[in-house]
Amino acid sequence: MAKIKELLNDNESVMAFDIDGVLAIMEWGEHNHFGLIDDDWKKACKEKVIEFGEDKVSKTMLKFIRDKDLSRMHVITMVYGDREGEFKKVFAKKYYGIPEENFYTVSSNKEKVEVLSKIKNKYPDIKDEKIIMIDDSTEVLNEIMKKSNYSTVHISSFLDM
Repeated sequence: MAKIKELLNDNESVMAFDIDGVLAIMEWGEHNHFGLIDDDWKKACKEKVIEFGEDKVSKTMLKFIRDKDLSRMHVITMVYGDREGEFKKVFAKKYYGIPEENFYTVSSNKEKVEVLSKIKNKYPDIKDEKIIMIDDSTEVLNEIMKKSNYSTVHISSFLDM
């Protein structure tokens, strides 16, 4: 078993999940992964309620998180504005039980490594490798790998668990 899978199953590990493509499956368009381009998504989030409903819950991720200590589960997600952040926060709490105080938004994916450091400050006695970011973006994961000693997991690792 790869060391990362050991860390994922270690009860001491602290995990941070992205929302889009990780906790929320990317099935927004009729024939595509997404129904809107980014500018249209930004506008939609400002003008109406975007429903992150039960149909967006990943059964695999729900099963994985179900037996974990939820106080050690966090979300770090990029948003285009406060309303989108609220939609995602409700989703993470309602369907995954992620505590509101463990929910973080960033306006740029490059900020995720900084938020991981804030999370690490809550757990000063654990090794950096036990702080784990789970994301679908290799750009995000590479940035974290480059700038820290935290562990990174691509969502594809969950295909084989």
